[in-house]
Amino acid sequence: MAEPSEADLAHATTAVATLLEGMRLSAHLYAVEPRAGKWAVIVECATGSGWQRVELRAGPELLAAISGDAAARATLLAQWRAHLDDCTYD
Repeated sequence: MAEPSEADLAHATTAVATLLEGMRLSAHLYAVEPRAGKWAVIVECATGSGWQRVELRAGPELLAAISGDAAARATLLAQWRAHLDDCTYD
């Protein structure tokens, strides 16, 4: 990934928001940052005993996932769910 523009960051942030909302986490905060050729997605979510912080990674599949690529979306969500399994869900 080349140095992302502000528009790229905005698009990635929107993609993350869409994916996290689809996961139906009961309470969460997130940030998206360009890091080492990928997107770092930092998620803080409510758990049964407080909050946890998880850093996820995503590359071009992040934008493909919200652009209609069902396989990319399913793969990315499965990876993220594995890391966010302690979070509480609606």
